[in-house]
Amino acid sequence: YLADPVTDLMKRSLEMAGVSTRGLSRDDIMMRAMNTTSDFPLVVSNAMGKVALDAYKADETPLKLLCKSRNLTNFKESTSIRLGGMGRLEPISESGEIKHSSRAENGEGLQMNTFARGIDVSRKLLIDDDLALLGDMTSALGTAAAQTEADLLVDTLLGNGKLSDGKAVFHATRGNISTASGLNAAAVGEGRKAMRKRTDLDGKTLINATPKYLLVGPELETEAEQLLAEIYPATTDGVNPFAGRLQLLVEPRITDARWYIFADPGRLPCLQYAHLASAPGVQIQRTEAWDVLG
Repeated sequence: YLADPVTDLMKRSLEMAGVSTRGLSRDDIMMRAMNTTSDFPLVVSNAMGKVALDAYKADETPLKLLCKSRNLTNFKESTSIRLGGMGRLEPISESGEIKHSSRAENGEGLQMNTFARGIDVSRKLLIDDDLALLGDMTSALGTAAAQTEADLLVDTLLGNGKLSDGKAVFHATRGNISTASGLNAAAVGEGRKAMRKRTDLDGKTLINATPKYLLVGPELETEAEQLLAEIYPATTDGVNPFAGRLQLLVEPRITDARWYIFADPGRLPCLQYAHLASAPGVQIQRTEAWDVLG
């Protein structure tokens, strides 16, 4: 729709509403299209929303692949509860008694906020049939929404904030910081070993987290590609143990040489983001201007 001349869309909407456009000037057509029961405002709003959504999807950060998505009904602080496992089953005695146990739990806070920008579509823009410019503006809003989400997610990851226990997410006592000097097979192997040995909240039950994603910035992109490349060695010592096992994610907002490995968030999500249930993702809202012609 946004590729069509604006007056064509206005005429089409007016005629579908039973309003004759014969002999009307462009200005008259615009005013009637905006102020009658025609579908023109709705058509333009829907088209703008689709353009914004396409741009939003195209510019999403790869970090969203590492996250669990939630929908919340309001802006009050929400708590994500994590329940521990059940541990091992106990044998039943001859009397048939079943031993009861409890599950450990912890929770982290999550709160949404609203982010927005606005643009004015003037009367001149509409009369000049320049909906291509309007499409560009709308696409830019979708890109801005994706960029905002990306900045927030990256800031959350790199900021290494404190969890409910008062310690940072990446902390020596958690055993989730590599001691290697760079990104290589030995370093990733160390990380994989640490993930395999992770235990549940009871400190005993093995989680057996399997690495799936390798996240780096542009500084380590080439090294990461070399690390994950398929090779055909002449000896067993030359085998690449990580070829085809990890999916590479490159986030340009990571400007240093830090790197991360993550498990599948479908099984072990460690990052979460939320949208308002009634308005998930980027939204375009239109209203008539009262202080300008537009």
